[in-house]
Amino acid sequence: MKARNLVLLGSAGVITLLAVGPGTVPAQDTVQVVSLRTERVLLYDKPNGMKTGEVARDQFKGPWLVITTSPEGFLQVDVGGKTYWVRPYAVETNRPVRASADCGGVVAAREPKAGATRGVGEECKK
Repeated sequence: MKARNLVLLGSAGVITLLAVGPGTVPAQDTVQVVSLRTERVLLYDKPNGMKTGEVARDQFKGPWLVITTSPEGFLQVDVGGKTYWVRPYAVETNRPVRASADCGGVVAAREPKAGATRGVGEECKK
């Protein structure tokens, strides 16, 4: 093969990769729920609202797109075309999500108090 043909072939390959590349690369700035941290994640109609459903860890079909966060500390997610609100500690995201303190949340009601964790509850009213 001549050098000229190799240059043309290489140029065609680069142009093809540049044309196809941007369409196949996912957006890097989107936040998604990639897994569930708890056995069941409750789905709410609004922050601190009514429970409208739940998803078990083994039934998770993700990723879920995170639409926004609320001042109450919830994440709004898109689950199969419907929007719900979830607690951020119950889900694992692909990027860190800053949420405000969850002062009323109970994760394990039967656990005895065993000391303290520095910084937890600093935003909660006493």
